[in-house]
Amino acid sequence: MAEPRTCGSCTLCCKTMLIEALNKPIGQWCVHCDIGKGCKTYETRPQACRAFRCGWLQDPSMPDSLRPDRSKVILDLGPDGRLMARCDASNPTAWKKEPLYSRLKAWSRMGWTRGDTVYAVAFPRVWLIAPDEDVDLGTPPADARFHISQGPDGKVKVVVLPPA
Repeated sequence: MAEPRTCGSCTLCCKTMLIEALNKPIGQWCVHCDIGKGCKTYETRPQACRAFRCGWLQDPSMPDSLRPDRSKVILDLGPDGRLMARCDASNPTAWKKEPLYSRLKAWSRMGWTRGDTVYAVAFPRVWLIAPDEDVDLGTPPADARFHISQGPDGKVKVVVLPPA
């Protein structure tokens, strides 16, 4: 059995993720991050940081080229079936680069009929990655919900719903 993956020198989640316990916004480096090395307060880091494992860490079949510090994208699977490709704000279209883009499209095709969706986020901009098209959702509120439908012509329509 292969050794579990580790972050190594990757610290991109310390920039792209919201960490409420530290009042750390999306897109800014955490004050506790030693960029390229790790957390300076690793032993006492918040529970959100302890629990987070990006898609690259979880999936040993994912190539090294998709490690977040190389691809500039953190893959994050939510409990609601949404796959989020969270881009480093300095590389907002990194999700469109190969080999990641083909994988995002494949994941979208696999989950589409079950209602599992794939999104790319370059905060605050959001895109829905549908099997046959990418839909720019603009800059919806962070707690926005979406109603997604597909017409007989195959065109995807997304309506941004108010927060629950």
